[in-house]
Amino acid sequence: MGLRRLFGRGGDEDGRGAAEVDTRITSPVCMPGQPVDAEVVIRGGARGLAIDELALEVVVQALHWDGSPSEESVCDLSASSWAERVAAGSEKRLAFRGRLPWETPVTEIGGQAVGAVVSVVTKLSWDSEAPVADTDLLHVTAPPLYEAVLAAFAEEGYRVDGSQVRDSYIPDAESQSGRYQSLFLTAPTLGADRFAELEVVLHQNAVGAMVYVRRADRSTFEWEDKPPARTFAAAHHEVGHVDFGSRVRDALRKLALLDG
Repeated sequence: MGLRRLFGRGGDEDGRGAAEVDTRITSPVCMPGQPVDAEVVIRGGARGLAIDELALEVVVQALHWDGSPSEESVCDLSASSWAERVAAGSEKRLAFRGRLPWETPVTEIGGQAVGAVVSVVTKLSWDSEAPVADTDLLHVTAPPLYEAVLAAFAEEGYRVDGSQVRDSYIPDAESQSGRYQSLFLTAPTLGADRFAELEVVLHQNAVGAMVYVRRADRSTFEWEDKPPARTFAAAHHEVGHVDFGSRVRDALRKLALLDG
């Protein structure tokens, strides 16, 4: 990401010699509950750059109760050092680090994008000028627990077909962020006696996740207005040692009873 086009300080009309700020995500893999690292490269250009403020924030696109979009803060990244002045013709590199909360939505599962948008926003003000900002997409990989639970759903014929991030609390669930991610699972080959589409939420923390399973309703955004859910718990330490298939089948059986 380069902010050259946003200010081009000190350059000619073609932008040559302008000061530059470039943000790079340096973590090889970003995952909920794990650190995320970034590096900001500042080049002073022909005239140098006096920085008033430089901040990095992780944000996610979410939907309000009425379906309207919003951009919500996930966490801030902190700098290991600070540079107030970058001389002309010189370059400085600043390392930033933060930890993604356990409730951070994932953008991909098994290498497949699921529609969630998580970004790192770089905010910069310099020489008392008005602040500018630029955005870099952050790829957040599903943790092993997600993969194991969703593999059990796949054994029943259900595979992920997109997601929505909701700016809302799950009733009676402990939450640090006040948002959750609904994963939509479809099974087009199943018979009429099975649910054609499910909505699954993995509400995760450091111990594991509470898994909510319900009939999908993509057009309803309030939790209480959606179809009732069945739940089961899954722990991180169970991955690779426990077959979650029996819990998934039990949840589907109980879900079917609600329609009986």
